[in-house]
Amino acid sequence: MKSFLKISLIYLFIFELIFQFLIFFNFKYVKIPDLFYNGYCNQKYWNFNDKIIKFDSETEYHPILSYVKKGLEIPNSLEDQASFENSYFDENLISLYGSSYINHNEFKSLISNNSNFEFKNYALNSYGLDQIYLSYKLTAHMNQNRTIVIGFLLEDLDRSIFYKRDYEKVIYKKKNGDFVMNNTPVEIDKPNNFSFDLYLFRFLSNFYSLFINDFDPRLDDCKKNHKTDLFNFYLNDMIKISDRFNQKLVFITFNLKEDLNKKPTWRYNKIKNALEENNIIHIDSLTLLKNKSESNLEDINTYFGSDKHNNKESFGYIIEELFKNL
Repeated sequence: MKSFLKISLIYLFIFELIFQFLIFFNFKYVKIPDLFYNGYCNQKYWNFNDKIIKFDSETEYHPILSYVKKGLEIPNSLEDQASFENSYFDENLISLYGSSYINHNEFKSLISNNSNFEFKNYALNSYGLDQIYLSYKLTAHMNQNRTIVIGFLLEDLDRSIFYKRDYEKVIYKKKNGDFVMNNTPVEIDKPNNFSFDLYLFRFLSNFYSLFINDFDPRLDDCKKNHKTDLFNFYLNDMIKISDRFNQKLVFITFNLKEDLNKKPTWRYNKIKNALEENNIIHIDSLTLLKNKSESNLEDINTYFGSDKHNNKESFGYIIEELFKNL
């Protein structure tokens, strides 16, 4: 028994050394984040990831949001807020906040076809829900008496727990029971320092986690309570801000294809219930597209494009529902 244990430990040590060597020298067939970490749970997944998002010349640096669209006036500080000016609500004015779904070319093209409304779009690809919330908080005083549309992929909530994803970003941490903003001003070019880890252990534990979650990493409920608390924090503050500036809040939740053709994750009910409890208008893409699929005898898989986002057809259904609720 002792000799077996000794031999086992020797082999584990050898395999760990092999992993360390290959990863240190960036052997591309081994240095794959998905082998060792869950991208919805572990910061090291994104530290380990060499993929860096490349924004085009239409964006510029922002000390809180990391990147923003050029040409949009966005204060650099949360303290730069104006007082409420008047109470006349204009139903034709809409401000859009979100990530790549609200900034998708098909989405933008479809809403531009409706000349009854005037849109201002603050959404940017790769924003986490924290950045979506902050882009609204920074500009709410400049969008008084308007409809505010907050659109996000359910998994955009998970991005909030990271200080770096495709790039350095803001992160909210709990301090004395309150959420406090950290990692600002954001240092976009902050170096990615090598971090030691026990890669054999990470590989085995990650494989086990994938196995019990049907090899679908989004089903892992890691840090579920923390993520839920973050969502409630964002939502409660957005409600207060919208009341202050005479705004109508509308939320659109987008889904990955797997939510529709397999099953939704814990995020769906948590977010849906929170919006219902606060009487927020909610464009629920999952229910909407499932109903459209059944009534029109359409395959749900045809509602998504090669970029894994909704395509023109399903964006059309969602925007149609949005206009009904404005």
